[in-house]
Amino acid sequence: MIAHPHKDAARCWPHERRAAMRSVLPDGDMIRHAKGLARTVAIALAVSCFIAAIAIAFRWWGMPPRLAEEDVRSMVISTLQREAPASFYITGTLDIVATVTAENTRYFLPDFFRLNLGTVRSTVRVPGRVSYGFDVRQLRPEDIRVLEDGSVEIRLPELSVYSVEPDLSRIEVQTEAGWRWLEPDAEQRQERRAMAGAQESLRSQAEAHLSSSVQPRVHTAQAVEVLLRPVLQAAKVPDPQFRFRIGPRLVIEPAE
Repeated sequence: MIAHPHKDAARCWPHERRAAMRSVLPDGDMIRHAKGLARTVAIALAVSCFIAAIAIAFRWWGMPPRLAEEDVRSMVISTLQREAPASFYITGTLDIVATVTAENTRYFLPDFFRLNLGTVRSTVRVPGRVSYGFDVRQLRPEDIRVLEDGSVEIRLPELSVYSVEPDLSRIEVQTEAGWRWLEPDAEQRQERRAMAGAQESLRSQAEAHLSSSVQPRVHTAQAVEVLLRPVLQAAKVPDPQFRFRIGPRLVIEPAE
């Protein structure tokens, strides 16, 4: 018998190939496991997306409404105008004491002998109260802005003195008369001069204090914030935040 090795090898090769193919292809358990894993991943992704959507919705729902800038400008200006019928909104007061001296010296023949007849000197100490604030008419719509974080920024006009009220019940007057025998009303006239000077001194001291001190600006920002907060809350802004600019560099954020 003649052997045919190549023919026998050819008969064995398909069997070996089928065995190799069976070892490479996954069985039913592996396929079912892969399908279950894919289903789990898909469910996890869907749940994550659902939770993220709920979180975004709650965050959006809980955010305070953002008012249009034109509406905020209208509310701010109309509220200040309503509270300042004389167009001047008073935001604070200062207690000041002014001391002024007025004197007059009389001479006999001043062009020749210049003989001193005496001096009438009146010193007046006047306590007073000065009110200050700003002119509402100087507040322009473009001075009011709504910032990116929703807070309201207002550039307020410069502060100025509104009124000066001397406390007449606490005035102290000290007068020295050297020639009242020549003019009986000399003391009264010097006292009136000193009083008039005290009125101007109170105003001048108040204006100097407003231009150099930060505290009146802080009081002004707090007063405007207290006035405007209920107005914005009524417009469905639960916790309005404010920033005030007074002057070229000063920015004030009132504490809650």
